[in-house]
Amino acid sequence: MSDAEEKSLDLVQRMVISAILCVVFGAPTAALAAYAPHRAQTSPADATGLWVMGLLLGVVTVQAVLFTNRRRPWHPAALVGLLPSALSAYWMWIR
Repeated sequence: MSDAEEKSLDLVQRMVISAILCVVFGAPTAALAAYAPHRAQTSPADATGLWVMGLLLGVVTVQAVLFTNRRRPWHPAALVGLLPSALSAYWMWIR
């Protein structure tokens, strides 16, 4: 294989793994973020726990994708992991 083919294959592999990470770990993150505001009506402590779990899972997911794509952990894209929890926090406490 030529060097260009190997680089192309490496890129495709990283993109496939990144997509799998986003689906496998992003779906529970979104589910936790969506369920936490509904739970806040009956049990605020449980809702806070769900919110924290969603926050941690979102951050870990983004960091795993950044690691897979050989990016720095403090890359600005790391803030994307905070987005579901930020929206959930708006619906739970601010609104």
